[in-house]
Amino acid sequence: MHRADPLPQPTVRFLRWASAAELDLAGTAARLDASARDRLDTSSASAAHRFLFGRALLVRTVAETIGTDSERIEVTAVCPDCGLAHGRPRVRTGDRTVHVSVSHTADASAVAVSIEHPVGVDVERLDAARFAGVEDVALTPAEREQWQRLPDRRRLRALAERWTAKEAVTKALGTGLTTDPATIDLGPGAAPHVSEAAGHRFVVDHPEPVPGFVVATALLLP
Repeated sequence: MHRADPLPQPTVRFLRWASAAELDLAGTAARLDASARDRLDTSSASAAHRFLFGRALLVRTVAETIGTDSERIEVTAVCPDCGLAHGRPRVRTGDRTVHVSVSHTADASAVAVSIEHPVGVDVERLDAARFAGVEDVALTPAEREQWQRLPDRRRLRALAERWTAKEAVTKALGTGLTTDPATIDLGPGAAPHVSEAAGHRFVVDHPEPVPGFVVATALLLP
């Protein structure tokens, strides 16, 4: 019997901020380019820690994925609207480009790395207050009807999984939430699965669950 080729998957790492000692924050800070250094120096203490933590986790994950030294990884991020260093990160090592995405929530970060495909990642804490009313702005009518039929105990995770998957899709597209999540229908397939959304095909997945959090990834297929 012919077996279908496995769906491509990114490398995904999740880490709580309390585990910052596992990362090379000092070395990451020393290798920042001028615009990223300016961002770090002008941010609040909490925002600077979040940025540096995410950058260090990203560099480590890229190094592990492609088998290179952190010192050889060049990360830049430039917002296309204002030119400041808070845009989508771009990674190069030598003449090689690596697709990456970073997401933060209350006290944790997640990164996704793909060698071949544009990728998006989103992480959210499972917090009922955070998701209050999200179903009214993020779900299609069909998704909302399906969600309302779920038992109450399953609704929070189901809504969080839909929201994070849609955020991951918009990050893989590079549009962010300028793409209305309520226009993205990911279909009923169990993750990982291929979805058609916004005129493109994606591999949407929820990696192994972390207690209290939801992580979603989306790979943009050719």
